[in-house]
Amino acid sequence: MTLSAHLSAPLDTAHRRPLRRGDTLYHAGDPAPNLYRLESGLLRAVRLTAQGRTLTVRHIWPGDIFGEEVLHGLPRGHQVTALSDASVTALHPQSLGNAELWEVTRSLSAQLQRVMTDGVHIQDGELRERIARYLLNLADSSLGGRHGNGMRFVRATHELIAEGTGATRESVSKLIGEMRDDGLLTPAYRCLTLTDEAGLRALSGYHEE
Repeated sequence: MTLSAHLSAPLDTAHRRPLRRGDTLYHAGDPAPNLYRLESGLLRAVRLTAQGRTLTVRHIWPGDIFGEEVLHGLPRGHQVTALSDASVTALHPQSLGNAELWEVTRSLSAQLQRVMTDGVHIQDGELRERIARYLLNLADSSLGGRHGNGMRFVRATHELIAEGTGATRESVSKLIGEMRDDGLLTPAYRCLTLTDEAGLRALSGYHEE
């Protein structure tokens, strides 16, 4: 049985848990009795810095398996919260065979590669560039959508963007105002329209395939 089939079995369906935007699945230091698989929505793992700021460690996308602390017998290392309405399924390692555990390994490996790639959002370039990259990334998630005119938007606050780019909210707000004046973005309450997506891609360093 594949992991996908295992998770869709009636027993595991009973362990499926819905989350609303803003809900916390678990906190750092909580016991870790199981893995989870994200069925829908978008989650993020965060930690507090020594200065008391919240930093996004990674995003969790549909299909990702997480909660790997259980594999080491450790408590939860990060807080995981829902950025949108979501659904997760509990997965108990002791009930998995070798094939399913191999799929868990593949999922965790793929996420590690993505985290290494996504590190560019925080580490590379000026904050203006990092904001452009982060918004383009979120536009492909469940936080993104399209207006009737075809323009894409992202449902995100300045605070969320700051935590995802390693910046302060004040710096992000200032630069979003400048990007609005430059015609790149149209801010609204908890929503940013990507007014000039080509300009944002040029700024971010992303290249079309």
